[in-house]
Amino acid sequence: MENGYEDIDRWNNQQKNLLQQQQASQEDIVNKQTQMTVDELARQKEKIDQDTTKATRGLYTDYQKQVNPYGVQAEKQAQIGLGNSGYSETSKVNLYNNYQKNVTDTLNNSNTLKANFDNEIARARQQGSITIAQNALELYKQQMQLLTQEYEMRNNRRQFLYQQDRDRVADNQWQQQYDYQRQRDSIADSQWQSQFDYQKQRDAVSDSQWEKQYQLSKKASTRSSSSSRSSSSSKKSSGNTVNTSDSVNTGSNSKPTAKEVIDNVKMIQGPGLTNNIKDGISGKTFSSIDALLNYYGYAGTN
Repeated sequence: MENGYEDIDRWNNQQKNLLQQQQASQEDIVNKQTQMTVDELARQKEKIDQDTTKATRGLYTDYQKQVNPYGVQAEKQAQIGLGNSGYSETSKVNLYNNYQKNVTDTLNNSNTLKANFDNEIARARQQGSITIAQNALELYKQQMQLLTQEYEMRNNRRQFLYQQDRDRVADNQWQQQYDYQRQRDSIADSQWQSQFDYQKQRDAVSDSQWEKQYQLSKKASTRSSSSSRSSSSSKKSSGNTVNTSDSVNTGSNSKPTAKEVIDNVKMIQGPGLTNNIKDGISGKTFSSIDALLNYYGYAGTN
């Protein structure tokens, strides 16, 4: 199961493997260099033994030549009359002592040189160990840096993953709010469209009513002149007199003409209105032009 840190784990394992390989390689190089130094010192030490053997053999050969009774030295002593004398014996003892001293000095020098080489060998091995230890210390520092880098990378990744989760939650919330707002806008648009369609229908009805009233007013206006000429005969005729409770006084000199009444008509609109014809002269409202004209004593036409 992925946890978001797989790449960091792979990187960390690769770095650790590289450090381990580096440490093994460095130790191998140091060990080989140390062994080469030790082998060289051992060869030189072995050469000292070889040289010492040759030197001691040379000393012994010289000694044998000097004490040889038939050698050059014995002949010289015999020529001067010292052969087989006390001097001759003393000379042999001195030659032997010198021989032993030279052998001892040679062996001592050989041991000293070999001891020095042993010290060099020990120092070389010690230096190799020190180098390995120093390399190990450097690798340890690199491992500490690696741990620090891993911690920083994991901390940064942790913050990134947290922010990613927060962004995902914010995106979901935004999407929900956006979907809700779209739904609300759709409902609002539908309501507005319904209201708009209703208003268009009401306007169409109002326009139709106004058109009808307008055509009616035009007819009434053309008839106003004939109505005014016949007003005198209408006053004399009791059968054509309008009830004063429903109209203005027909005998009054202030009675407006039918044209003036029509010119002062106002159309009013509103929900639930039955009287949408307003008289601009009296301020009263009527259900139709005929009712308005009847109010002033004029007979309307359908």
